Amino acid sequence: MDRVRRHLTAADLAPLARAALGPRRTLNGVERLRGGSRKGVYRLRCDDGATAVAYVWSPEEDYWDHGGHPDPRDPFSAASGPALFAAAHDRLTAVGVRTPRLLHLGTDAAVVEDVTGGSLEEALACDPAAAAATLGRLGEAVRALGAHTTASYGKVAVVDAGGSSHGTSCVQVVRDRALRDVEEAARRDPRIAAVREEAAERLGHLAAAVRPRSRHALVHGEPGPV
Repeated sequence: MDRVRRHLTAADLAPLARAALGPRRTLNGVERLRGGSRKGVYRLRCDDGATAVAYVWSPEEDYWDHGGHPDPRDPFSAASGPALFAAAHDRLTAVGVRTPRLLHLGTDAAVVEDVTGGSLEEALACDPAAAAATLGRLGEAVRALGAHTTASYGKVAVVDAGGSSHGTSCVQVVRDRALRDVEEAARRDPRIAAVREEAAERLGHLAAAVRPRSRHALVHGEPGPV
């Protein structure tokens, strides 16, 4: 991971801001935000007070250095890039989950509505009572996701396009990934190598105990596989 990292400047992002927010606005400044390790996330501030959030995918913003193009049919491949971002945005909007409006989609960037007002983490720390209403809306969103099911599993962009993911079932995909992780860990740490066979056997028992599924719910990828 020796690539030189360079964050974008207002001059770099001015063309993107103009495409998303119109030529009558001038980009006055940018603020880099937290937003993952595969893309840069920036708040765009314009001369009239308007703001938006830009997601930019580029090698300089990707800290994983995997290279190549991830296979979207692999449920565990990187869910990165404007196409997958737009597909997820459209699906969330369709099921009624409040999502920042998509203002512009480019070949390597997306610009969305800037939802201000602080984070849930801050609200819970400063005013738990007021945060309760936000948590209630979050619960509604999670229930809306769970109510949307399909016979297929994998990335939304693949499923919504009528495609299929690799593997024969979620259980098989997760089990095989776990077995590969055990092998990788065993190469890195002799303590894992000493119990590699036992770990693989245990994973097999756990996978065998999972009941088969015919329907799969819509979830955010980070809470877990579906």
